[in-house]
This record gives sequence, structure tokens and C-alpha cells, in this order.
Amino acid sequence: MTVDLDSDVEVFLQNQVRGGVCANASKLVNDMVRSIRDQQQKSFEVTPDLEKWLLEAADQAATPLKEEDFDSIRERVRSRAK
Repeated sequence: MTVDLDSDVEVFLQNQVRGGVCANASKLVNDMVRSIRDQQQKSFEVTPDLEKWLLEAADQAATPLKEEDFDSIRERVRSRAK
């Protein structure tokens, strides 16, 4: 597989190798992808605190979402994507 890297990512990888963070860029990329994979596969832990919070939230009255709520959600998603 061949992957084209953006120039800023390539510079970052080169700097990591030069700085001794890893032996080579391939190893670092593999480690990063494995880390992302492992994080995504990690099961969601339900703690007593989370369960308590969810039960308390379920007992609170809910209000319908308004157009402004959706606009705010969209804006937060767009800002995270930048």
C-alpha cells in the first residue's frame, strides 16, 4: 500500500525520526494507526458515576430541540473538523 502524505505530516514524521522518537516513519505510522484502531475497539465502560448521572438525567424534563440548537450543534462540529 502506498499512502500520500500532506507535506506538513511528512515534515512531522521526519522530525520524529530525527528526534529519536521512533526508528523510522513506517513504524511510527503503524503505531499511530494501531493506537486509533485500539481506541475505536475499546469497549465503553459504564461506571457507577456514569450510571448515576444517566439515571438522574433521565428523570429530568426534556425540551424539544429548536433550530438554534441544531445551528449550535452544526457550528461545534464544523469547528472540531478544522
